[in-house]
Amino acid sequence: MDESWKNWVKENLARGCKPPEIKDILLKNNFTLPVIKKAMGDKFPEDAAQDARHVDYEALANIKITKTAKLVDTDLLQLYTLESFLSEQECNKLVDLINRHLRPSTISIESNDKYFRTSSTCDMALIENPMVQAIDRKIADTIGINVAYSEKIQAQKYAVGQEFKAHTDYFEPHTEEYKTFASETGNRTWTFMVYLNDTIKGGGTQFVNLGKTFYPKKGMAVIWNNLSPEGMPNYDTLHWGLPVEQGEKVIITKWFREKGTGEMFC
Repeated sequence: MDESWKNWVKENLARGCKPPEIKDILLKNNFTLPVIKKAMGDKFPEDAAQDARHVDYEALANIKITKTAKLVDTDLLQLYTLESFLSEQECNKLVDLINRHLRPSTISIESNDKYFRTSSTCDMALIENPMVQAIDRKIADTIGINVAYSEKIQAQKYAVGQEFKAHTDYFEPHTEEYKTFASETGNRTWTFMVYLNDTIKGGGTQFVNLGKTFYPKKGMAVIWNNLSPEGMPNYDTLHWGLPVEQGEKVIITKWFREKGTGEMFC
C-alpha cells in the first residue's frame, strides 16, 4: 500500500468513518486483508477475518508442494523444483498432442516490442483428451490446491531464436490488466511449469533478480509462489524464457488463482 492510500485510511478514520466501510473500499481496490489490517491497526474490524473474500495467504505459502519438492535457497521468493514429475512417455505424448494444436502466443498487456514473446501456444483446455485431464489433476494434487482454484493447462513451444522476455505471471493490482483478467478469480498465486523435452542449447528459465537459470530437463517441474506471505505480488518472481539456441523447448504451465469454489487446499 503506497503513502497516498495509507493517508486516505488515516484521514477517514480520523473523520469517524465506519471501519467496516473503509475495509470494504480497500478490498474493492484489491488490497489483501493482511495489508488492510496493518494499515488500520487497532481500528481493523475483527469480523473481517470471516470475510468470504479472505484468502489465507499464510496457508497458501505452506501448501503441500513446500514439503515435498526441492527448495531453492533464497529469501527473495518461494521457488521449488521437482525431478521426474512426468515420465518420458507422458512428455512424448503431450509434445505430439501440442504440435497438432499450436497458435501464436500472446501477452495480457500491449507491448511495443513485437519480439517480447515469440513462442507458440497450445490451449490444452480445448483438447478433449483423458491424459490432459489426468495431468491437470495430477498437478493440482501435487501442489496441494484444488483444481477449482486454477486455470487450465497451457502449453508453449519455442523454436530456435524464440523467447519470452522478462515478465511476471501475476497481474498488477489497480490496473486495467487486473480488472480484465483478475477481477473475478483473483490474482495468480502459484505457477507450476513442466519441461517436456531436453533442449540442446539455450531455452533456460532465468529468475532475473535471483540470478539463477533452470535449463530444460525432460519431466522436471519448476514451481513458484507469485505472491508474498502477505498476499502482495512479488516482483522478485520476474523471469525470462531465454532464447533457444539449438533444438526446441516445449513446456506446460498451470497457474493457480486466489478465488474458486469449495475448499482451496487439498
